[in-house]
Formats: sequence, structure tokens, C-alpha cells
Amino acid sequence: MQVVFNHPLMYVIDYPAEDAVEMLDKRAGRVGYMRGAVAQRFRHEFGIFLSEERDEEQLEDFIDSHSGVMDQPVSRH
Repeated sequence: MQVVFNHPLMYVIDYPAEDAVEMLDKRAGRVGYMRGAVAQRFRHEFGIFLSEERDEEQLEDFIDSHSGVMDQPVSRH
């Protein structure tokens, strides 16, 4: 497990041993878990996104563009 990104709006965790990525939208309290080709595509898109300086609105747009995979509510243990 590796924390890739921790921001007040979003949290991204990479699970390389499982070929998976978890993305948490802190605004909406929703989380999505992606595996295989979907995780690889997300890693690629997120890498491109991070390679350029972005403002908060662009980050919100990026999160919103992936809202379809964030289908689970965040639960606290």
C-alpha cells in the first residue's frame, strides 16, 4: 500500500501487489476501488494530471470526471 496523493479534497492509495488503486472523494464521502486495466488507466491519467500545475477547480473537475467509480460510501472503523 502506498499513499499517492493526500489533499483536503481527495485521497489516492495505490496497491501495487493487487494491481489496484483506491480513490476517495472527501467532499462527497465516496470511495472507489479500481483493479486491473481500470487501475492502470487511472494511474496513467492521474500521472499526467499531476505532471502539470493545477488549481483546486481543476482538481475538482478531475475528481468529478471519475465519480462513476466512486460507488461506495466511506465508513469509519
